[in-house]
Amino acid sequence: MKYRNPHMSETRSSVLKKIRDPENNAAWERFFDQYGNFIFTLARRNGLQEADADEVLQSVMIEIARKIRTFDYDRSKGKFRSWLGTCVSHRVKDLLRAKYRTESREIHGLDRSETQTEFILRQADPGPDRFQEIADEEWAALVRDRALHATKAAVAPKQFSLFHAYAIEEWPVAKVMKTYGVTRDQVYQAKRRVGKVFTAAVQEAERTLDRPL
Repeated sequence: MKYRNPHMSETRSSVLKKIRDPENNAAWERFFDQYGNFIFTLARRNGLQEADADEVLQSVMIEIARKIRTFDYDRSKGKFRSWLGTCVSHRVKDLLRAKYRTESREIHGLDRSETQTEFILRQADPGPDRFQEIADEEWAALVRDRALHATKAAVAPKQFSLFHAYAIEEWPVAKVMKTYGVTRDQVYQAKRRVGKVFTAAVQEAERTLDRPL
């Protein structure tokens, strides 16, 4: 399932107000639009409800704004997406920890020790390998979406439609031919020609998304 924040525009406005950087509002809007849904979806796929995932999204964006001015980007220390994923992972765990303690006191009148709380959270934690697997899947989706957007802007509309239906949606070639009124050869030509543009767009998206600064 593909999650999308139903209140993305409101969340972005809230984040920009908290960042309070009017000189760079346009840059922050672009940054939010590029990475906002990645952060939100990653939180949702790790067990959070929409409202909690939105809270994680806001807290991660504000943390990035606070650190990015002194962030010395060094490729030898890892990729930006890894750093971003780590931020999300920490905020998800922090929120789950706080919610568990609150619910324990309100529902059961419990006040568990730190050790007990950490043990229960570890039982529910999908683990670093699974978290990384989810993060990789969502990053790949982000790269693909950006590359498709760039490809669509660079080629003829019908050529893009043929490519998208056959290569991305994986329609049978006969369905593409019938839907768009084209020959088999035209479908294959669109796949080959647009595919080259798409491959280059994927490489560019991978490069730019992992170097946001």
